[in-house]
Amino acid sequence: MNQDVTLNINSHVLEEATNYARIKGIGLSDLVENLLRKVTKRKQEDKILPVEELDAKVRNLLGAARLGNTEIGIDGEISRNKRLEEE
Repeated sequence: MNQDVTLNINSHVLEEATNYARIKGIGLSDLVENLLRKVTKRKQEDKILPVEELDAKVRNLLGAARLGNTEIGIDGEISRNKRLEEE
């Protein structure tokens, strides 16, 4: 069921979003709905950011952690593989 909603959006942002929707061949309402659906229904895997998207301070900490005696790789790969081997 669709509902009418009133949003207050900066005029420049609205213009850019309208142009984007037009280029993609969709309506502005569909664009907003798709974006809202995406941000509210993210899968757990999607919540883990790629290394490139992490803040520089966080990237500097990568590799500094240990899990027991096992070093954790940039994406946790070493510890994940070790855990799978133990199972």
